[in-house]
Parts: sequence; structure tokens; C-alpha cells
Amino acid sequence: MVKKYDLIILGGGAAAFAASNTANKLKKRTLMINDSKILPLGGTCVNVGCVPSKIMLHQGQEYYCPIHSQFRAIDVKGKADFVEALKETREMVEGFREKNYKGVIGKQEYIDFKEGRARFVDSNTVAIGNKTYKGGNILIATGASTFVPPIEGMNEIDYLTNVNVFNLKEKPKSIVILGGGAIAMEFSQIFNHFGIDVTVLQRSDRILSKYDSFIGEELRKHLEVEGIKIYTGVTTKKVRKTKKGIEFEVEIKGKDDLKKIVAEKVMLGVGLTAHTKDIDAGKVSVELDERGFVKTNEYLQTSQKHIYAAGDVTGLMPLETVAAKQGNFAVRNMFENAKKTINYEEIPSAIFTSPEVAVVGIGEEEYMKRYKTCLCRTITIDHVEKAGIVKDTRGKIRMVLDHKTNRVIGVHIVAPMAADIITTATYAIKNKMTPDDIRDTVHVFPTMSEMIKKVAQSFTQSLDDVACCVE
Repeated sequence: MVKKYDLIILGGGAAAFAASNTANKLKKRTLMINDSKILPLGGTCVNVGCVPSKIMLHQGQEYYCPIHSQFRAIDVKGKADFVEALKETREMVEGFREKNYKGVIGKQEYIDFKEGRARFVDSNTVAIGNKTYKGGNILIATGASTFVPPIEGMNEIDYLTNVNVFNLKEKPKSIVILGGGAIAMEFSQIFNHFGIDVTVLQRSDRILSKYDSFIGEELRKHLEVEGIKIYTGVTTKKVRKTKKGIEFEVEIKGKDDLKKIVAEKVMLGVGLTAHTKDIDAGKVSVELDERGFVKTNEYLQTSQKHIYAAGDVTGLMPLETVAAKQGNFAVRNMFENAKKTINYEEIPSAIFTSPEVAVVGIGEEEYMKRYKTCLCRTITIDHVEKAGIVKDTRGKIRMVLDHKTNRVIGVHIVAPMAADIITTATYAIKNKMTPDDIRDTVHVFPTMSEMIKKVAQSFTQSLDDVACCVE
């Protein structure tokens, strides 16, 4: 006899858990199916994404920053064990997974859990091996993993991804990172802070190419000061294993000769590919885009109205926070007809390098494309007194206003603590605040979060002409 459920969730990550939590509150009989051969419970974030990478970043910074103190009174010596750092990271990840995921499943009265690889049999039926289950609604939340670029020789070498990098048994002397996005930038600094020689190869003309150009330019400057080698405008012709290491043959824009770059290890950080092949999504006419991501409407419905999708498998905005919100909204839409939608221009994101990158809303360059005008200001972080006090004035902050209403619609930051500060800007955007509203709000002095107030002040006066206490 085939067991029937109100909802079947394919996947076990942030989107899946948010969906199961909401379904449990609504008392809907739900089956969650996760394939641990792809990733254990918790999906990307806790296992191979946000959590372990931030642990490694923090460990690297705890070592690197004190021995490079800007204060002449501080002279710290030290050492860092890269392999031990990886071991501790794995142990901490297991703790987070046990507490936040494994321990949660058993407490949800209406949720059943099965381990295995699920596949569609028909539009209401999924199978795990030879057992089948029926669902009135189905949520695809199977996630995505590292895209492997079609470079000659790539399949013949052992490459690292954000999944297997945490299993390294020895510290490499050197590494090439392919890509210039968030993952590539964070890992470039992780490796560098632990004393590994890092070379970044980026195909486009700048790193972090999805953001305003000043973001990538500013971060690149500070990473290169630390010793990270960054090449942009790179076309990788082929890769091969040699006695000296893994050799890349590349063409760099503006240079005639091919360049050969050799490193002990290679890590991929060039984008994602969706986990849709193994579930036979095409078998039930769930429409996919050209990259294999599930197409959805604004309510997260697929081309089959009772089948929804959430998380990285949608390709919309691969963040844990977005996945969770999508999972919650998908379930509310399917059972309550809540018509919940997400405004992706009000969602903050961050890159946890040092200095950090954090953005929310529209950037100046995108605004110019849309409206051919922009009411924008950019200031350097040396205008923030707390930055001067701690001797870390790296970075800039840009604020973008709606040129008709004067409301804040975008804030982009490269600065220390940017990831913590961006939520303040998110509140400003969501509550339709103007620079005057921000200036009229009393801020704590001295704090890094005053950069929001400072850039708001810059719309009406020069910061070079006012004392720090002027509101």
C-alpha cells in the first residue's frame, strides 16, 4: 500500500527545513527525503557553506590580524595549524548539524523523514528505491553544487570544491582558485591567512562582477596588499598535471602571450549547477532553464501547479536566508493560498572577507541602466571615527536614493563589520526611509554602524567640513 502525504519535500537543507517547520505548524502530514550522498541533513549552509567557511575565516583572521597589528605597541608572534583548523571546523559542523537539524526532525509531530535518493514516478508520486509515496503537493528543494567548467583536462585532475576542501589532510603550499565570486574570494583569504600561496583566475574583467565595480576594485586592492595574486580577463585554455604540480595555460586579456600558472592544488568557485537530473524532474514536465534550475513563478510554483521549488535549486539567489524564506512561503502558498512573494531587492547579502562586503538593494550602475540618472553618494570609511580609532579605515560605502521620492533603495559596503551593519540599511530600505530620517535617528558613538549616518549626511554637506558629533 502506497503511503499518502499532504506534502513531500525533496531535500534536507534550509529550504526543506523551513518548509517542514511551516507544514508542521499547519498540521500537514509531510515526508522529507534527503540524499546524504549529496549532502547530510542541513544541506549546503551548515555542512559545506556558511558555517564551515566562516569558522575557517575566523580562525585565519584570529591568527593573521594580531601578527599584522596596525598599532606599534602590539608585537605578537604565533603559528597556525591549517590541518587542525580543518579538523576543529568539522567537529563544530557536526555539533551545529546535530543541534539545528537532526535534533529538530524528531520534535516535529507531523513530519516523517526518509534517507535516500528520491525520484519522480509521476507528478504526485516519488520513489526511494522500490518504495513509492504519494503527495498532494511536492516541494523540490534539492539544492545545487559546484559547477565544473568545460576546460580541457579538467576531468583528469583532482580539484577541490567547497564540499571536499574541508577534508584536506595536508596543508598545500600553493593553490589556484578558479572564479571571482563570493566563494572564491572567501577561500582565497582563508588559504592566504594560513600561509598558502594563492592565485585567483577570474574570467570577467573584475572580481565580484555582479556588484557595482567599486566593490570588486576595493576588495581586490586589499587582498592584493595581503599577497593574493588576482588575474582578471582570463581565458583558461587547458589544465594538466605535471611533475611540478597542476599547470594552467591561460590567456589574459590585453596580453599577447599565453601564461602558464602552476600550483599544488586547484579549487573551483565558478558558479553552481542544480540537482535536478537525479530526481527525474523532466519526467513530470517540471520546466527547467538552460542551466538545469527549476523555473518558478512569483509564488514559487513550477510549471506543475502542485509542485513547488525553493532554495538553490531555483537559481534565484543562492543564500541560506533566501532558501529558508522560500521554503516557508512555498508551503503557505500551497496550503493557505497566501500569495506570499519575495522582493529580492530588499534582501541583504554579505561576503565575509576582511574587509567584508555587504549589499542590499539596487547599486548605482544598475540604477543608471534603468533610469539614466542616479542620486547616489559614496564615502570612504576613514570618515567613520570608530574606524580611525581601531586603525582600520579600509573600504567605502555607497548609498542610492530613488530620484523621485528621495527614499533609500540601495546600500553597498566594503568595510570592516559590513555584514553586521547591512541590516541597518535593510531596515531603512524596507521602511522607506530618506537620508533625513537616518540623520534624525540617534546613533551610538563611536561605532562602525555610524557609516550609514555618515553617507546619509553626505547628500547635503561635505563630511570634511563638519565635526564628528554633528547630526
